[in-house]
Amino acid sequence: MRIYARTIVDFLDNSAKLYPDKTALFFEKTEYTYSQVKDYSERVAGFLSRRIKKRDFIGLLMSNRPEFIISYFAIFKAGGIVLLLDQGISDDNFQKRIIETKTHIVLSETKFKEKLSRAKLLKKVDFIDIEKQEFEVSKFKKAALKPSDISTIIYTSGATSEPKAARLRHYNVVAATKNIINYLEIRKDDIDVNISSLSHSFGLGHVHTMFASGGSIILFKNSINLKGILKTIVEKKATTFAATPAILRLITNHLRTEIKECGNYLRLIQTNISPLEPDLVRDILGLLPKTKFCYYYGLSEASRATFLTFNNNLKKIKSVGKSSPSVEIKIVDPFDKKLDVGKSGEICIKGTIVIKDYLNNTKASKRIKNGWFHTGDYGYLDKDGFLFFQGRRDDIINISGEKVFPEEVEEYIRGVPGILDAAVVGVPDKLLGETITAFIKVKNKRFDKDLIIQACREKLESYKVPKSIQIIQEIPRTNNGKLRRNVLRSGYELQ
Repeated sequence: MRIYARTIVDFLDNSAKLYPDKTALFFEKTEYTYSQVKDYSERVAGFLSRRIKKRDFIGLLMSNRPEFIISYFAIFKAGGIVLLLDQGISDDNFQKRIIETKTHIVLSETKFKEKLSRAKLLKKVDFIDIEKQEFEVSKFKKAALKPSDISTIIYTSGATSEPKAARLRHYNVVAATKNIINYLEIRKDDIDVNISSLSHSFGLGHVHTMFASGGSIILFKNSINLKGILKTIVEKKATTFAATPAILRLITNHLRTEIKECGNYLRLIQTNISPLEPDLVRDILGLLPKTKFCYYYGLSEASRATFLTFNNNLKKIKSVGKSSPSVEIKIVDPFDKKLDVGKSGEICIKGTIVIKDYLNNTKASKRIKNGWFHTGDYGYLDKDGFLFFQGRRDDIINISGEKVFPEEVEEYIRGVPGILDAAVVGVPDKLLGETITAFIKVKNKRFDKDLIIQACREKLESYKVPKSIQIIQEIPRTNNGKLRRNVLRSGYELQ
């Protein structure tokens, strides 16, 4: 499908012109057509245009709701730059991000006003409550946007380090969206179920994709009621669905009958965040034999860098796919020398999906050299051009000189019957430098930890076998599903 878009605004405006009366968005008991979304966004844009200058930052702090999407497009139409703020953001980070970007307007909802007060920002920021503010029809001049204009500030998850403000430009988002549509063959008659947070590129990317293609979105506040979500897929005959690996594990463990029924309608499921254990992939393919199951690898700074369809690539089941169109990938050593096929090193990405720089962070911006983004992720390319992700540089565990990628150990632990989720970290050891501790979430509190030791000894070298295993109620993750290993490590680092 060919997409004629220069900026993010074109995704909405083009579909509103082509399909004005088509339902763009379902939310609870409400429906919005494309023309209604466009008209509402222009009322909000008219309101904003009288209060901002072009290229001003406007904070967007909202839960998943139609007004999030409407406000997102309105900010662009008014000439602003979107500062994405996760609804779970701490008061300290909220304050830091508002101050760093010099944001003076935040579009939000009633329940978040107290956060503004706690962060001591009430007198510095104009809080626009989307639930109370009247947005009247008014004449305004829609901002003239260029593809090279900055569209969005999105802070990296900070799972292993201090969050950095990535500056996305319109052409970055348009390029990533076209890659998704072309690879997944998204169509105007697709109905997508979106349960992911819109304040992250995963959830927001599906809005871009559907609006650019003229499809429809069924938006959920969150993923808490998975049974209800799967029921909606059947009732609405939804065709596409995206979920993190953690959500897919919950579904295959507890809702097997329900997901099988969805297979009558779903033509596509996609996921990302971290590579999947092969047993989970095969389980999903068995439950949904007619559904295409896809994975993509990418970062906030370089979205949708690779794609993989598991159905016809079972021999590459541990891969994260091949590079997207107009995207180059290379593997380099610590001296920035390109490595041969099969050699492990840092993953570097080049293409129109890659950001040019970070906001107010010269040191981080040096990770982008001659257009190549040095990801901090480690992996290798095979002879067929498939990328194999091994782990984050900051997560590598050093055991007496031996390097261990935690993802490898986690894969085998998650395959042990009774395990719902797992995370592995390195903890300080006076003799070996580090040893491995595994944190597990289990179905039954009487779970025998020795089963993990036994499984790892059968599959892994002795130094990769965990020395300690701890059962915890929940594995800490960011709102978009990434493991927060720093939280698990922190208790040991303070000892």
